[in-house]
Amino acid sequence: MDNLDYNKVFAIKTKQIAISIIKEFSKLPYNEAFSVIRKQIYRSSTSMAANYRAMCRARSKAERFSKKIIHCY
Repeated sequence: MDNLDYNKVFAIKTKQIAISIIKEFSKLPYNEAFSVIRKQIYRSSTSMAANYRAMCRARSKAERFSKKIIHCY
């Protein structure tokens, strides 16, 4: 597997993780106290995929490292 394949696979997996977390937490009954925590978990799981995509689309090495995520080849 070359680096391009790895990047595509990782991008797909991060998106799948976010979707599966949203689906699992949506099954839980609504609770006012838990709703704040649920929203934060949604935000953190979806931001992982978004940040990885932003880092891979960076125009320069300096911009990639400013994203503070693993190096995208």
